[in-house]
Amino acid sequence: MKRGKSFYRITFIFCFTVLHFFTVTKTTYSAQSPQELMAKIDSLEQLLLYDEACIVTRDFLEQYANYDGTDPVLLSRAYLKKSLCLGDEGKTLGSIAVLEKALDIALQIKDSALLSIGYRELGYNSAIAGNYQQGLDAYTNALEIDTKLNAYENIAISLNAIGKIHELWKQFDKALDFYFQSLEIAKKQNNPDQIAVRKASVASAYKSMQNFDLALDYLERSLALETELNNEVRMGYRMDQMGEIYTILGDFEKAEEKLLSALEIFRNNRILVSESIVLNHIGFNYMKKNDYENAFDRYIESLAIAEQTGFNNMKQKNLRELSLLMQKKKNYSEALEYYKQFVALRDSAFTEQARRQLLDFQVKYESEQKEKELALLNQERLQDQLRLNQARQQRIMMFGIVTILLILLGALYSRFQIKKRAQLKLSAANNQLSVLNQTKNKFFSILAHDLKNPIYAFRNISSSVYENHAELGSEDLRYYTGELKNTSEKLCSFLDELLKWAASITGRLLPKAESLELKPVFKELAELYSPMAKAKNLSISVDVPEGHFVWADRNMTNTVFRNIISNAIKFTPEQGWIKIQSNMNSLHTEITISDSGIGISPEDLPRLFDIGNDPSKIGNSNEKGMGFGLFLCKEFIDKNNGKIWVESQTGNGTVFRIKLPSRKAT
Repeated sequence: MKRGKSFYRITFIFCFTVLHFFTVTKTTYSAQSPQELMAKIDSLEQLLLYDEACIVTRDFLEQYANYDGTDPVLLSRAYLKKSLCLGDEGKTLGSIAVLEKALDIALQIKDSALLSIGYRELGYNSAIAGNYQQGLDAYTNALEIDTKLNAYENIAISLNAIGKIHELWKQFDKALDFYFQSLEIAKKQNNPDQIAVRKASVASAYKSMQNFDLALDYLERSLALETELNNEVRMGYRMDQMGEIYTILGDFEKAEEKLLSALEIFRNNRILVSESIVLNHIGFNYMKKNDYENAFDRYIESLAIAEQTGFNNMKQKNLRELSLLMQKKKNYSEALEYYKQFVALRDSAFTEQARRQLLDFQVKYESEQKEKELALLNQERLQDQLRLNQARQQRIMMFGIVTILLILLGALYSRFQIKKRAQLKLSAANNQLSVLNQTKNKFFSILAHDLKNPIYAFRNISSSVYENHAELGSEDLRYYTGELKNTSEKLCSFLDELLKWAASITGRLLPKAESLELKPVFKELAELYSPMAKAKNLSISVDVPEGHFVWADRNMTNTVFRNIISNAIKFTPEQGWIKIQSNMNSLHTEITISDSGIGISPEDLPRLFDIGNDPSKIGNSNEKGMGFGLFLCKEFIDKNNGKIWVESQTGNGTVFRIKLPSRKAT
């Protein structure tokens, strides 16, 4: 009985598909309205008949692209669908050209939803074509639109893509920042599908930073989610990433197992770009295990697909690695030929980018010239008007002068009294200015000191590496690059705090208070700082009951909490602890962040939040503070109608207490 039902079901699907094919073929030669054709495209996509949908999309554009009465929304949607078809066929540059048409129409009709989709697709295709700056600009435009629309899932996608571009530019700290922002949104949306993707992105950044243990940990968690959700294609992506790492670690058999599984998935689903990438990774794995023949075959397959799809970065990568492979085989003539092709392709990509930049400059220059011509015409017209009104203005001026003289004569005595009072106020202002000037001098002294140290460190370390590179081993190089990394992180943190402080004092950073539940906030922060704490064997405990709230700005309070927790980790020796607690009543909530660190001396406590003193000299740990973190914390807490104070003794740890309103004032 079951076999009979299956047979009838298969027969029905087959007949429906054949009937639908003839229906689609017929519509190619018959005139239908734009609305009917678009409805048919949508129906085909819902039935997963993407090839047939592409055929109908082509018919739509052939009939209605140049027809004045076509609904611009439908026309823009048709161009977007055609770009997806071209992308699936591997025609990346063609897809970009069609996307630009779709975006032009969407801009004219100001359709935010279409603009969001178009910019995201343009960002993806531009990155595939190797034009990362154009990709970044497109994703940034999509992010601005989706933020206004509160489209959180799309915001997470754009943040993740921007992080990937920064990762390709080797700006790993920025990449991780965007990845964690995207992951946080996915968690808030309780979207396991997106959580899996974001964890894989974090893993990619850690892999690029050569932190392979963390990378594999995030990948395994991502793969487990993808398997649970039965996302076959994304399972292939995770296996490919894991295979890459196993190759680097020298576990070639495990790498081959993961990579071949990923290749099978991509081939079954006809994902050409990913197939080209994983073939390149398989070739590299074979080359590392000295299986040069298999390596050559995989590289050639990957190169052919990259050429078919216009995947310029993968074409360059294959050519460069084929050159290295030929060198290992001692076939130096072919190695040179592949390297020449690599250099030619790289230079052509650079030339195309330079040509586009020159064209943009030319357009801007011509626009400025037109503006100058218009300004000259306006100036001549204004001069004519001035000459016509000159006589009348002179008469008015004479009358005004006489009137002003009479007023001045009557006001001399009053002026004398005002001047006397002004001198008294000026004296008081001078005294106040003197105090402010002293504070300013201290501020610039700290600023110069905190900028000088990391910059000198950069210079000294880079000079040592440059002068002694021939004598340095891998461990020495790892030490020096680690020092450069630490110094750059401190400098970035300092500049970030300085910018926030500047925004605060100029009034551009105003609090946007809302009701915040504390437990989820501290749980996320504990997870964020877990790797740093584990590196020093520190424990972070969150003892915050559910239902404890504060009425404050989310970003400002997060900045304060991150700064205090980060300082606690810095100034707490190994095997120590950090505790986060809260207590709430009807008016206020008090948050306590305590640690078992080195503590603060009684002499340092009174000036802890003072900008006029150098916070990097407070404490006796080797991990010195840097910048205006605690001063900024006090500024933000004050702006949110709260209080912050510290209790500490040298050698007995530190307790930061923060009191904020628990609800909106009535």
